[in-house]
Amino acid sequence: MTDSKTDSLATLIPSGEKILGAKWILMRIETLHGMMKEVEKILGTGACLVWHTAGKGAGKSLASLIKKEFETYNLRGISELLTEFYAHCGWGRSEITSWREEEGEIVLRVWDNAFAEKGSSKTPSCFFLKGFIQGILGELTGKCVEIEETKCISKGDEYCEFQIRLR
Repeated sequence: MTDSKTDSLATLIPSGEKILGAKWILMRIETLHGMMKEVEKILGTGACLVWHTAGKGAGKSLASLIKKEFETYNLRGISELLTEFYAHCGWGRSEITSWREEEGEIVLRVWDNAFAEKGSSKTPSCFFLKGFIQGILGELTGKCVEIEETKCISKGDEYCEFQIRLR
């Protein structure tokens, strides 16, 4: 039996839609944080490696879709597309504040980062997003990607900031 609330919810969340030829899921942010906490309970500090590795795999997977969908692509253009797409998906609002192409250095800031829970850590803790950035940039550029998270919402900063180096 359905009611008006579930009927309207069904229209808000389309099923079976594909983006870049792949299916996507929608998840509550509290569900994501709950999953992260449960994994941390079991693995302790090892959870960092699990989330980083998962993010890296997710980034590589998306890079493969991008390569399949676009014959040629501009890294800056793809970055802008992803920034807009992930803001729309609720991952956070991001901005590239510095892009020194010759040096292979990028500074990325993320506000409202879905992977950071305000004030929950004393150290930067966006392991999934850090891995995701490494995976996608590494796969698209063929370069080694080094990332340092210098600011994090989880430790009380206004935004998360990633210093990215392509080598």
